[in-house]
Amino acid sequence: MQLAKRRRNFVGRSLTGCRTCRARHIKCDEAPGVCNNCVSTKRTCDGYDISRLRGRKIAASCRVNVAVRLDWLTTTDERRCLSYFIHCSLSNLGAFFDSSFWQKRVPQLSFADRAVYHTAVMLGALHEESIQNKMRLSGENLTNAHQKFALEQRSRAFFYLSRRNASEDPQFRETLLLCCLLFALADLIWARYENALQHLRGGLQILKEIPEVQAVDPALLETFKRLDIQSSHFGLGKPFLFSNDEREECWPNHPPLLTLESLHDVKQSVDSLTSIGIPFLANCWPLSNVEIAANYGDLWHKQTWLLSNYKSLRRSIDNFRSEYDTQANYKELQALDLLQLQCLGQILSLETCLMDEPAPASMIPDYVTLLSACQHFMAQLSNPPTISLTYGVIAILYVVASRCPQFLVQLEAIHTLLSWPHCEGFINSNMTASLALASVKRKLEQNDQPNRSLCDKQTEQELSHFLVETLRLSAHSESWSVIRAATFV
Repeated sequence: MQLAKRRRNFVGRSLTGCRTCRARHIKCDEAPGVCNNCVSTKRTCDGYDISRLRGRKIAASCRVNVAVRLDWLTTTDERRCLSYFIHCSLSNLGAFFDSSFWQKRVPQLSFADRAVYHTAVMLGALHEESIQNKMRLSGENLTNAHQKFALEQRSRAFFYLSRRNASEDPQFRETLLLCCLLFALADLIWARYENALQHLRGGLQILKEIPEVQAVDPALLETFKRLDIQSSHFGLGKPFLFSNDEREECWPNHPPLLTLESLHDVKQSVDSLTSIGIPFLANCWPLSNVEIAANYGDLWHKQTWLLSNYKSLRRSIDNFRSEYDTQANYKELQALDLLQLQCLGQILSLETCLMDEPAPASMIPDYVTLLSACQHFMAQLSNPPTISLTYGVIAILYVVASRCPQFLVQLEAIHTLLSWPHCEGFINSNMTASLALASVKRKLEQNDQPNRSLCDKQTEQELSHFLVETLRLSAHSESWSVIRAATFV
């Protein structure tokens, strides 16, 4: 007797069902509010997604099955974006300096805390979408599936944070600080600087109210401090929390630089000076010639002190490197290259910050040397990060592109910026390239050369649109030091 072929009955699943039914791989009746399947089985209906993502290829190294490691139901889109965050975003954020916080603690929190989980998924989705757009996202686009998905994840993260708002759990503070930081980074990717500053200052206010800041992970504290200092160019003109105002009154008595015995010592010394140098430049760049003249004695005193310390540190780093090169690995040498670049960039920025524009022609070799150093550093990067928390080449290239008195050097600096679309904290390579282009074009018009070719027409139009939209979304962009100092304003 011939056995009848058994046929398996397949039940169709809705692609727009509630998250709980989709995670259980069953058909959802899609009842408004909560579905009847979840009600009848006494499960929590986790609601409906605003948007589903189109499939995109993701590298095998970025795939991980996180469903078995979580205590809640997840969707395919969430798992995919979390994998992207862990394997791509976090590796970018810690590209130059190893940190157990970014490499271990943040993934642990992403798997253990729902608020961090949804925030990480949001950032992963935005990071990937931004790369697809050459890091030129400008504001929320509700017609874009990835951005709608990111907004939904942000709402879910807010929901779980609000549920624990009155919690006495000591770990909640770390969760809240990390979410504030990731929200700020997401808004920077979105080019929404006002929102990013609000999230950053929210986290800084939490730090300010903590009795013992030492209880916070040093890497998390360092990241907040770096972004706070960098925000000097985009906010009030000085850091919100980590201000050096009280030390500026006695700058010559500032603690001496560390003896350089390790890469950590070099980084600490450079960070110590940049925490003073960056706010000083943010204060100087927008000043008019009249304002500089009125306060020249004080400004010159601080400029001289900073230059003396930077040049001394540069010599110390050169001496340290002569012995360190033989024992350092590739990543450590990259980090040391970056720290040396920061010194070079700060020195040239400080030397010209009180000068009338343009800088004298005698300084052209200094700009060329700085540009070549940036290009050499970039050429050594096997996998350049697209988002970073570390001071890098963007601000340095902007100084060359906007202040060098030779047109061809400016243009090469702009093209170098465009060759590596990425963000370094508050600074976006596209925005700085756009500002530099606008400034150069303005100078050419003043010299009756308005039709000089700067870059291809499409790129110029895209950059112009990105800059206009970025400034439109920022209600106080007119107070940014880079805007007030730009020659096209």
